Amino acid sequence: MKFLRQIHPTILLLGFVSLLNDLAGELIMAVLPTFLINLPGSGGWVVGLIGGLEDGVRSVLSLIFGGWADRHGRKKPFIILGYLIPSVSRILLPFSTHWTMVLGFRVVDRVGKGIRTAPRDALMADVVAEGARGINFGFHRAMDTAGALAGSVLAFVFYWWLGLELKWVILIGGLVSMTSLIPLLFVQETNSKPNHRTLLGGLSELPKIFYWNLGAMALFALGNFSYMLFLLKVNSAFTDQLAVGIPILMYIIYNFVYTVFATPAGILSDRIGRRSVLLLGYGFFALACAGFAYATQVWAFVPLFMLYGLAYAFIESNQKAFIADVSPVEQRATAMGVFQLTIGLASLVGSTFAGWLWGAKESSHALTFYYGSLMALVGVIALLTLARLKRS
Repeated sequence: MKFLRQIHPTILLLGFVSLLNDLAGELIMAVLPTFLINLPGSGGWVVGLIGGLEDGVRSVLSLIFGGWADRHGRKKPFIILGYLIPSVSRILLPFSTHWTMVLGFRVVDRVGKGIRTAPRDALMADVVAEGARGINFGFHRAMDTAGALAGSVLAFVFYWWLGLELKWVILIGGLVSMTSLIPLLFVQETNSKPNHRTLLGGLSELPKIFYWNLGAMALFALGNFSYMLFLLKVNSAFTDQLAVGIPILMYIIYNFVYTVFATPAGILSDRIGRRSVLLLGYGFFALACAGFAYATQVWAFVPLFMLYGLAYAFIESNQKAFIADVSPVEQRATAMGVFQLTIGLASLVGSTFAGWLWGAKESSHALTFYYGSLMALVGVIALLTLARLKRS
């Protein structure tokens, strides 16, 4: 475990915060698609809408609160508030009786994520040297996903073995979410000089290389639709208890692979470069989507969810590390906010469109996954084009 010596204490504490928060969150999210699809008026388009709207709300607030954090020179208060709000929302979520109530609670949950994400990522980048950002961001993501893995396993145990109703599984998740605030109290933030630029002024001063690379990531995000559609693909292939149990098992597989490879992917990006690792991740995602377009059996879903998890391990933390590398230190929270806004709005458009495609061909839902694969390949082309322009 020599790599742990390279993990900053602040990253370690934030890792435990994310582990507990995501254990709670994924305990809920593993069963939410099935809970949601059975509410009055719901359908595949609702799942796509909620998944995309969550990203849109989170991303707009990430820009606003990222800018505020830079101007005030304080990040921790935003981070605490950002974890508290979703905890309250999750406790209320299981009492929903219509899909619009789920929409409301999920939007509130994402409000919290929007408040905390940019300040937290900027705080992480502040305490870690550039040459160690890959491993530290990767470790944080691994802790995040380890919590998600534990949460999805517990969801399976609570539903399949203990026979709890879905609403009780969700309520337990809400109560566990409150515990994520405990390690956060011990996080120490670095002294940051307040940045008195206006938000628009700060945006205009971010370097062109930041915006060019962000554009390539946004193209990929247009096809990076909600994970709930992947689980609904499995749900649609089975009936009765299997229609709930098998998707949870696939989600466990996804999170296990994600957890195992997130830190190695970060180490790899420190060695060979962020762009190279992102190219691999986008390629894995394209292959996974192509496979999901045809899959109908468990034997096919297992390797596809493994590939899906591998793709995210290579993409998520490395995109943030890439953005941190090309952002001025005094504008880092703003840059993270712009990143979250752009990716979130692209995901909103992409998830909503993917949800519409889901209903366009009910027999196989293949169009949704063709679209995801196509946009991942567009992202690959964009990154390769930027690399060639940089060399020339």
